[in-house]
Amino acid sequence: MKNLSHKGKFIVLEGLDGSGTSTQLDLLKTWLIEKEHEFGKTYFSQEPTNGPVGSLIRLALSKRLKALDERVMALLFAADRLDHLYCSGDFEQREGINMMLEKGLNVLSDRYYLSSLAYQSLSVDLEWLKQINKYAVKPDLTIFLHIPVEKSLERRHGSRIHEELYENEKTLTAIAQKYEILTAELKTAGENIVTINGCLSKAAVFEEIKSVVSSIFS
Repeated sequence: MKNLSHKGKFIVLEGLDGSGTSTQLDLLKTWLIEKEHEFGKTYFSQEPTNGPVGSLIRLALSKRLKALDERVMALLFAADRLDHLYCSGDFEQREGINMMLEKGLNVLSDRYYLSSLAYQSLSVDLEWLKQINKYAVKPDLTIFLHIPVEKSLERRHGSRIHEELYENEKTLTAIAQKYEILTAELKTAGENIVTINGCLSKAAVFEEIKSVVSSIFS
């Protein structure tokens, strides 16, 4: 992943399904809007995106398409990420993340390349995954919400009618192990990754997130 000089801050929320990334993203949205005078404007996003490739991925994840080879899924995620970085928008062509960061806008994303590396390296070569994501800019901060696999299954089963592609205990256990290895590896390589206990109350998790996010603007 390459470095990019920019004024805006790129913040990513990561974690197993059910870890609370979407909930915390919503809380962060409100807080960052309130802090706009201090931190600047923030653009809020997610992966898979709502773009053309992201929409295809969502169909595959919800099993509404026939099963795709994991290498195909990996390429789709990488393509969607490039679209996210260089040109994204709902039904129109707009500036991507890179241009926003260069203009001084902050970007907050629910998931990014750490998810691809953790989920897809179960069946796809990790070094190849890194290669097809090599143009992805490094986040200024990645917040990893850690929860046990049992908690992930409990939360997801309580909120889903249909099981998605990666939502079973054996797969999630392997993904959790991958996350642990990869976060350690990326931190050693210099990435700013902070792990927060996602089993704490929603308010307690958010207080920790606010503290970590505030630190990168100081």
